[in-house]
Amino acid sequence: LQMYSSLYEKSGFVFPMQVPYLCSKRDPGRLTPFSDCTIQAPCLLIMGTKDYFLKFPGVEYYVNSDMLKSAVPNIEIKFFPEGCHFVQEQFPEEVNKLLLGFLNQHL
Repeated sequence: LQMYSSLYEKSGFVFPMQVPYLCSKRDPGRLTPFSDCTIQAPCLLIMGTKDYFLKFPGVEYYVNSDMLKSAVPNIEIKFFPEGCHFVQEQFPEEVNKLLLGFLNQHL
């Protein structure tokens, strides 16, 4: 925890905390040019089911619904049932195995 807090000593932590709020206040009309694009590249999303990001309004529904797959049709989603936001630190061997498998499959 001390290492993470030291990273913000110079840059501050206010802006990162404001990003979700600022993004929620954006004018959807500004995003129109990007509304019809899909990501065709193979993607891997690794998350913990206890990740606080999933608690943002609508995020858990979006990730678990077909909405995400319609925007990113070639996505693989892997959940760690006991994982939080930093699954790469909680389960480094398992995450590395998933990453290497994914890369070997798509390179």
